Amino acid sequence: MKQVTSMFVAAVGIAILTAPIATLAQHHNLTHDQPAVANATVGWGVAPPVGGNGTTLDATDPSCLVVGQSAAFPTGTRLVAIADIGGPNDPCSYKNHHMTPEETTILKDGEVRFEAHGGGHGFAIYEVSKDTTREDIGNFLCAGFDRSLPAAQHPCETGIGSAGVGALNAAAAHNVADGKGDVVLMVNTNPPDAQVLSAPGRLSLNNAFANNAFMTYRFLKTGRYIVFCTTRSHFLNDWMFAFVNVVGGGN
Repeated sequence: MKQVTSMFVAAVGIAILTAPIATLAQHHNLTHDQPAVANATVGWGVAPPVGGNGTTLDATDPSCLVVGQSAAFPTGTRLVAIADIGGPNDPCSYKNHHMTPEETTILKDGEVRFEAHGGGHGFAIYEVSKDTTREDIGNFLCAGFDRSLPAAQHPCETGIGSAGVGALNAAAAHNVADGKGDVVLMVNTNPPDAQVLSAPGRLSLNNAFANNAFMTYRFLKTGRYIVFCTTRSHFLNDWMFAFVNVVGGGN
């Protein structure tokens, strides 16, 4: 795989983000940082909300859509419905775009069951270097993202009231490198690619991972693997990815 030698520049000539190369000396093998189990389950997102007026993803965040309140949608002003909560118009949708847990360690030849909670997801797996951290990957996606912060502080915010930076970032090209500086993902622009598609090194792909669906993958080789949602805004803006460590067999 080729080495990263330049900073990220967005599509159509607009500079969206720059991603500094991590200091390799600070890295270490992360595959043995937690006990290994034979098989594991990883939750993919959060189940759709239920409830009536007042339902919201975060009552403490004033940017979040609230069922029953009026909001200026792209198609016109109307009352927020339950189906809008956590959807593309909700500035707080990023609060649902995560995996549980974000680190899993299994024994070689073990299987991970990935369970989809919520719709609009995709699924992909790639191998990365054993020292790759979340920040290594995230700095090439939306640098500075912190899920614990309110929506107004999301550097790649989307939804009603956003400045459009998130939409541009999700549509831009991204070369994503691991902890060794090797490019593991070469994400094309949208258009033409409506989802995160990068063929080299890909181990599994499903671009229609619907609510309540599940997928399993058996890991036959030791190493560290990134699993992520191929929906562009989920991955590129909201860091929707996790790692699976595979140990055993003398490694």
